[in-house]
Amino acid sequence: MKHWCLNNHWIFYRTLVLKILHIAVSSGGGGNFKTKNKLLTTMMTFNNLKIFYSVQQQFKPFSFIAAICLVLSIILTIQTNGQTPQKKVVMISLDGTPDFLIDKFLKSGVLPSNGAFAKMKKNGAYAERVLPVNVASTGPSHISIFTGAPPAKTGMVGNTFRKSDQSWNSPVLSAFRQPIAVETIFQAAMRQGKKVMALGGVGLDNSSENRKTDYLHMYPVNSGPSLVMDLIPTDTIVKGKNDQNFRKLKAESKSPSQPIFEIAGSTRMPLYIYSTDSVLNDANILHPLAQIIIDTDSDLSNGYAATVDSESWTGMAVEKNGKQYNTSFRILKVDATAGRYRLFMAAPAEVYGYPSGFLQKLQSGIGLWPGEPENRKQTTGLVSEEIWFEQIDRLAKYSRDLVLAGMKEGNWDLLFGYFSTLDDVQHRYTLTNPRQIDYKADNGSRPAIYGAYIEKWFQVIDRYLLEIMNAAPKEINFVIFSDHGMIPIHTSLLLNNYFEQEGFNVSNAALTSVSSGNSAHIYINREKVGDADYDSYLTRLSQRLKSLRDSVTGKAIFELVANQQEQIKYGLYHKDYSGDLFVSCKVGYTISDRYLPGVHYLVQNSFDPAMFENQNQATKNFLLNGTMNETGRAVHGCLATVREGQSIFYSVGPEVPKRKLKRISSLQIAATVSTLLGILPPADSEGKSVF
Repeated sequence: MKHWCLNNHWIFYRTLVLKILHIAVSSGGGGNFKTKNKLLTTMMTFNNLKIFYSVQQQFKPFSFIAAICLVLSIILTIQTNGQTPQKKVVMISLDGTPDFLIDKFLKSGVLPSNGAFAKMKKNGAYAERVLPVNVASTGPSHISIFTGAPPAKTGMVGNTFRKSDQSWNSPVLSAFRQPIAVETIFQAAMRQGKKVMALGGVGLDNSSENRKTDYLHMYPVNSGPSLVMDLIPTDTIVKGKNDQNFRKLKAESKSPSQPIFEIAGSTRMPLYIYSTDSVLNDANILHPLAQIIIDTDSDLSNGYAATVDSESWTGMAVEKNGKQYNTSFRILKVDATAGRYRLFMAAPAEVYGYPSGFLQKLQSGIGLWPGEPENRKQTTGLVSEEIWFEQIDRLAKYSRDLVLAGMKEGNWDLLFGYFSTLDDVQHRYTLTNPRQIDYKADNGSRPAIYGAYIEKWFQVIDRYLLEIMNAAPKEINFVIFSDHGMIPIHTSLLLNNYFEQEGFNVSNAALTSVSSGNSAHIYINREKVGDADYDSYLTRLSQRLKSLRDSVTGKAIFELVANQQEQIKYGLYHKDYSGDLFVSCKVGYTISDRYLPGVHYLVQNSFDPAMFENQNQATKNFLLNGTMNETGRAVHGCLATVREGQSIFYSVGPEVPKRKLKRISSLQIAATVSTLLGILPPADSEGKSVF
């Protein structure tokens, strides 16, 4: 009888204690991942049969009550510890940053020993190199980093690509807008109760549930052309507020652009532009200052949209059809005597924030989106190199200020920030290959000049990172990474022109290529090439591509020519989006998918018109209008094994061990961030945490 009572007392108290522990676990243990683990461990230990047996044999009411008190004490201690501030993670992407350049600049002293990279290397974890995905380009790389999954799962098989069932003449798809097939780190974090803030992330635009976060500043989308306007005075004088006089300006007949604010390819609004006089107070000395007034209607009595002086940039916001667009103005030239101006307007960009009021709060603190650097107008000479670098500087500062402002908001666990600076500068100024057409320009000094530009902007970003880290609360862990490196380019390959020359009938829509830097997917039109001819057509096409040789080295131009079966081992094959063939060039080549009769399929590329002044007009037009990843002096989009295309991983913070990592995969970054947050990684993540 006594033994039966003893057993029943034990069962009652054991059940009571385990119930208390279960409630503690269910309540979240303070919300801390490690706390929950400790509670679960306590439960499992207390429920161990050997302990039951031991306690049963030595049971005494007092000792068992003491055991209960001990367990409750453990819970109280764990719960108290669980109430400490939650660990937070700031992810920052430095687009286009090669690990070999960071290593080189740290070793040479270009990056200082007290800078951000040096401190992260000393106090945190870093990888010797990071293998990006195939194709290592901005869209697919970022989406794979966010998901931990290769393009074969995400569907992002390039920066641009086609869908197998889309109309042949319909526009190509973009990794920046295409629905993401798998869960991202941001979705995973929100699903597990974390608050997420994204400030410019690729694939985050609130267009669907899997492309939004709790707080969002969408990376603005260019929605119209930039303008360069040559303005001359008219005889029209208009009175504004306080009876101030304004002289109306108009674009002269030969002006490169007319004052039309165009968005989304359809909405066109006239800009009303006036001149007025102002003064600049320089050390209490007043100087006349040329000033331009810009408005979106003809009535100045109700105010105006922007005031631009000759010393600085001015932003302007326009609301249209429920959307907000930002642009910036800069006076490029002034002839005060004649009252003439050259005025530049940056490309209007759609800006968006979520939830309501979040964008406005950011803008009230750091201003309007400044716009991206104007590459094509710099190439043509309409925008000077000085103005281009001013644009680079303004955007870099804005990217920094977004992160600083975002960190001040209290209710977040994961914050993402983004810098495009180093990608932009390297595209335009990488000059390291003697085969590049500019290499001997400026009496051979141009490589050194351009190299100094790149070094300067690595220093700037290093300094901005340090400012962000110094401003961060102690509990924040940082994960700094890049999506890809940069490959120096000496030749653009117009792949569709090559196909046409070889008799594959691009002009008859038999096939087409869609490029992402130095790689491309090749799609065969099955309405033109039937089942009976498909295999032989594909074989012949593959053979012609493999036979394409470098005229200097005699080696094959392509590093890889892969059919769909071969694409599988590269993590590239997706049944809906992959081409019939995939090609990737060796270092030195990039691919354009334009079909341009009159242009040779191999063109030495440059952004300097003096370097191609002897080319025919069709070739000149191609080089003047080429994109950064099409005719740039450096591009991305390579295979993961290309050394120059490999990327960076640095991490520092209270939860980050000091560790030198060897070679890691970019697919491990999402799992690593998950570990620092104390959550499970995204559902389809293939990478394991580096910690």
